[in-house]
Amino acid sequence: MNSIEKKKLWIFIAIAYGVSALMSIFIYIGYRQQLDLTALINVQMMYPACGVILGKLVTRKDEKLPMGAYTTVLITTAVMMIVAILSVFIPLGSFDAGSAGKQDIWNLISQFVLMPGSVVAYILFWTCGREKANNAGTRRKNIKVSIIMVALYTAIIVLRTFLLAFMTDAVNNNHEGINTLIKNLTDIAVLASIASLPFNFAFTFAAFFGEEYGWRYYLQPLMQKKFGKRLGVLLLGLVWAIWHWDADLFFYSKTAGPVMFVSQIITCVTIAIFFGYAYMKTENIWVPVILHYINNNLSILLEAGTDVNAIQNQEPVWGDLIYHIIACLLFAVFILAPIYNGKKKEASTDIEGENGN
Repeated sequence: MNSIEKKKLWIFIAIAYGVSALMSIFIYIGYRQQLDLTALINVQMMYPACGVILGKLVTRKDEKLPMGAYTTVLITTAVMMIVAILSVFIPLGSFDAGSAGKQDIWNLISQFVLMPGSVVAYILFWTCGREKANNAGTRRKNIKVSIIMVALYTAIIVLRTFLLAFMTDAVNNNHEGINTLIKNLTDIAVLASIASLPFNFAFTFAAFFGEEYGWRYYLQPLMQKKFGKRLGVLLLGLVWAIWHWDADLFFYSKTAGPVMFVSQIITCVTIAIFFGYAYMKTENIWVPVILHYINNNLSILLEAGTDVNAIQNQEPVWGDLIYHIIACLLFAVFILAPIYNGKKKEASTDIEGENGN
């Protein structure tokens, strides 16, 4: 790793982890005040991409980059951070959004920042030109394989949801899980929300791009070059999980943080296996971005319907982890895929970008 690559890495760490650590102070303050932390959690998704973008901008010489899209992502993140911090010191309360549950007003304001920022960045990434897209690693390629990866992941998410429901119902000797799934899948509002997912992608993609541009595009090739393809992606899943620590302890669960943290490790390591597999198969960063979007939206709709607050204040117990591990094996088996053979990733992120990634 030369001096420029080291500088990029330190910038990435400073933004992805350093800014997250700094903002965790505000998350803790909000947690102590029993405030809705959604605005803080949502903007955290943006930090990894900002780390990559700033690293590229600081070290670039004559390299052409999609400056409009990059600037839009950075500005959107900065404004969302301001909104998130204000949500801690100037609580505005919530409003009743019907079947979606109570919505925090600051979260709504944050969404009004994210949506136009996403749309503008999406258009600018689409129209930046081949050379800039190559240099940024955002060119769409291997479309047929990409579609297969998205379809495969969607099928696994549905299968995993049903598997979890069957297992918990069998242990509890009831049909609550399956009945909930059937209820959601026959609910017009839920079906409409599922059908709208492809159309809504452009309005919120920046949050998912925010993570995947950092984890898959930037860090995965570095980890695989250093540790090998299999171990590299497993370690990537671990550092990705650790990055979620504040959300696990103060947002996803406020009473069972340690259980949620272990569950997060299982989730991130196994999903990193499939995301890494899909990225290597397609060399298309938009695939893991879409997979992340599906993971965070389709799973909730299947399990909790249209209640967007379902991911908050969960109460998992240690015994739940065995079901979680079994279900996550559907992702983990892809570590055996032939594409994971070999000791090293052949090229670094920047070289891949120059070759049209």
